[in-house]
Amino acid sequence: MQMEERHSTENLINSIAGNDPVKESVGQDGRADGFLFTGSPKPEQGFHFGYFMYVPSLLREEPVLIVEGPAVGEVGPMDRACEIVYEKAKFELSAGGFPHGLAKTLQCPIIMPLFPRPQGKDNGTDIFTHALTSAAMSVTDSPIERVDLQLTAMFQDIRSRFLSAGIKLHDKFIVKGFSAGGVFAHRFTMLHPQYVLAAVGGGNMHSFTLPLKTYQGETLIWPNGMGNMDSYCNFDPDRYKAVKQLFYMGDRDHHDSVPYEDSYTEDERRQIYRLFGKTAMPDRWNRYQELVRELGLDNIECRTLPGIDHRPGNEIRDYIIRFLRDIVDAF
Repeated sequence: MQMEERHSTENLINSIAGNDPVKESVGQDGRADGFLFTGSPKPEQGFHFGYFMYVPSLLREEPVLIVEGPAVGEVGPMDRACEIVYEKAKFELSAGGFPHGLAKTLQCPIIMPLFPRPQGKDNGTDIFTHALTSAAMSVTDSPIERVDLQLTAMFQDIRSRFLSAGIKLHDKFIVKGFSAGGVFAHRFTMLHPQYVLAAVGGGNMHSFTLPLKTYQGETLIWPNGMGNMDSYCNFDPDRYKAVKQLFYMGDRDHHDSVPYEDSYTEDERRQIYRLFGKTAMPDRWNRYQELVRELGLDNIECRTLPGIDHRPGNEIRDYIIRFLRDIVDAF
């Protein structure tokens, strides 16, 4: 779908945004290239935090929502944590950020959910919502309870907004990210494959989750596997195997989250070391790729980037665009 006239574009965006204020997006060439707005939280509909959205000037006939997994290194009290993730979203989804360019190229809207990463009750710890850790998944009676389900509720709201403007979004979305955002994409897809058209993650596969309940006769506890997750989701391995996924790691990426208390409990850490190795790169990354082949997960593609540390390179960014374009062009 091409938004040909500026006036009609503004009317369309205002219809989508409703009462939420809209700002024009200006590309790196100085020209308007779409709109930015912050979708308000709607606790009554199941999500306690809003989302930052970029809508390109040009949308394909049936756009696919792209969800950029949040990832911040700084934590703080709830108010400060909300500010941190908002600033991150503005940076990534505004002109110059790769997520912005991806959405513009694919002609699809993109959001970053504004889920905070707040400090926990113990000094120096935090609830790592972005990584969907076991601690984050077990939070109750709090606005940060089950952010994975909050995203599914958020998606329904966004689809309704676009439908009110006469645009039918695809009934599944793309989830992607880097570092903790890549962990979010990987683990959300495991939990809710019925919502995911494609998943992309980078800098996150030292600490993989397997689509198995047991391995070598041992129950795989979350986030190592699905062995203790029946109360959180009805895991569907067939649906999981239908989701196209791309994961990538730099061969110099030694940014390993497993040793840290905000990411793994002692039991979870001991299990991943015992079953898959203590050395993150290259041992666990190579083991994951072997397991993908052994389990017949033909829907998952793994790429190792030579000479790259904990950062995405330009080459993989170009590949991500081609990978996702082929998927969205196929329907």
